[in-house]
Amino acid sequence: MEQEMSVKVEIFSGFLGAGKTQLIKKLIEEGYYKDRIAIIENEFGEVSIDGEILSRTNTLVKEINAGCICCQVTGDFKESIKDVVENCNVDRLIVEPTGVAKLSDLKNTFEEKDLKEIAQIEKIITVVDSEKFNIYLKNFKNFFVNQIKNANLIVLSRTQNIEENQLKKVEAEIRKINNNAQIVSTPWNKIKAKELIPIKLQYKNLKESNEKTEEKNEDKSFKTMRKLSFRSKAVVKKEKSLEEMFETFALKIEKKLSKEELISKFNFMKDNEEFGKIVRAKGIVNTKNGTEQFNYTLTEIEMEEVKYKGEAVISFIGTNLNKDKISKFFL
Repeated sequence: MEQEMSVKVEIFSGFLGAGKTQLIKKLIEEGYYKDRIAIIENEFGEVSIDGEILSRTNTLVKEINAGCICCQVTGDFKESIKDVVENCNVDRLIVEPTGVAKLSDLKNTFEEKDLKEIAQIEKIITVVDSEKFNIYLKNFKNFFVNQIKNANLIVLSRTQNIEENQLKKVEAEIRKINNNAQIVSTPWNKIKAKELIPIKLQYKNLKESNEKTEEKNEDKSFKTMRKLSFRSKAVVKKEKSLEEMFETFALKIEKKLSKEELISKFNFMKDNEEFGKIVRAKGIVNTKNGTEQFNYTLTEIEMEEVKYKGEAVISFIGTNLNKDKISKFFL
């Protein structure tokens, strides 16, 4: 039976550890959504931590693990969309892709006929960690810029941790990448959900202005390529794929770990190349205070107490990870 009306879709993009899940959780808990919603969450890795956190909001959460929505599990993603639309009686889908997904690829997936008939993008939101903006721009430019360029709303996280002049510089750099998007830079604890994400924000209007900008850029690119065609030794740089850049693994943790011990361990690994480059880690661990969820992103660890009955586990994401060495270090 064909779906008479398409469901509205909101995409929450953002690089690893930017705060996508925390933002979605804030919106739900503050009653931002008045219609029936479901969340499609894509976890790059062997285990989902965020799905457990989101499920505490009594919201339907459907998870796709072990890969990236826009890479090797596109089929699974489409089937998940169809399953939710056809069987779950929802008005709105919130899609949270992995932190290393290319937003342009995800947008293109929704333009394909089988999804276009049942789901319509309404908002595309990219969460940007203002504190680590320069680090990510320098080291992971392809993914980071793609997520900023293809959004119609940029929500800055951790703005309370940086100076006003630094915040203005971050906003100026974002404008260079995407001059059409709205930018929200108020600290999340000082703003209500409906002010953080404008309810009337529409993807369609911004899509049209983005297309005009892209047409101009394409004209410039064509002229550049025509010049290059006259050079005998023009080199085209091949962009690295997700699989070539990042890897992940999960580690079950049976013993109790304090926040101080976690900080100490990650600080040690950060300065020791033998472990590889850990870009992001998150998990649920047992501490003296109870069960706590933690998020690690290059320079800091955030922890909060959670109600969780599953196994304690840490999920690591990075490059050239030495899994044996990391496992022995924690166990």
